[in-house]
Amino acid sequence: MDMAGLTVAVAGLDVVSPVIIPAGPGGFGTELRERYDLTALGAFTAKTITPHARIGNPPPRLVDTGFGLINSIGLQNPGIVAFLDTVYPTLLPFPTHLFLSIAGETVNEFEDMARTLAGVEGFDLLELNLSCPNVEASCGVIGANPQAVHDVVVAVRRAFPDRPVAAKLPFEVPDVAGVVRACEQAGVDVLALFNCPHAARFDVATGKPFLARVTGGFSGPALKPLTLAKILAVRSLTHLPIIGMGGAWTADDVLEFRCAGADLVGMGLHTLQDPAEVCTIAHEFATGSS
Repeated sequence: MDMAGLTVAVAGLDVVSPVIIPAGPGGFGTELRERYDLTALGAFTAKTITPHARIGNPPPRLVDTGFGLINSIGLQNPGIVAFLDTVYPTLLPFPTHLFLSIAGETVNEFEDMARTLAGVEGFDLLELNLSCPNVEASCGVIGANPQAVHDVVVAVRRAFPDRPVAAKLPFEVPDVAGVVRACEQAGVDVLALFNCPHAARFDVATGKPFLARVTGGFSGPALKPLTLAKILAVRSLTHLPIIGMGGAWTADDVLEFRCAGADLVGMGLHTLQDPAEVCTIAHEFATGSS
């Protein structure tokens, strides 16, 4: 598969490259947009925001696996009001498509945040984080329940009718077909597949887990073959655009994700490790050069 000609149209948005930065590793984008040329990225997704400020999980929050990373951040963020008042104005105009991501514990929380954001200009897509593996609250499991997904999306679509909505689903879903069907029926425009699977590591000297919260979300190149198989399965179930993420590290990885059925490809851990290289890969796709 050739890099050239991979300008992609997703949910009415024309993107210059299939490479995007998913929610989390790039923070809110404040530092990245100051230090790097983001114009060749297909899109940048800001870190998930919640109705109220969250201090996140206690440290340690990260542990290396030798072939990836386990993170347990816990959706640390200032809350939607502070984000819109202090952070968001500093991002605009953003140099590429800007996606915002929200998470709540109830249908009403998702709906209220969506209604607030419906009146905010400057971003192009709203991602519903239905799948964070690092929180105790219900927002960590909504995405595994077809009825819960349906209820959240219907409420969000009612409050946020004019721009695309993406559902970010968990890696572990017992009823994948049911959840995908619920997304379609409720009006989801894009599927973001997938959030990090649960993982753990232990210190053999003490017998205790490395992470304060014991488990976290695993990301890294070792995850790629598992993610590709899951994306392939979902692609057989739906025609909805797919943002694939989980193990993409190189330009060839992006092409593999595309072969499996992804339209856009998120590079998360690589962004954390080397944002400049991710931007370079995106530029190669945007210009058809290598």
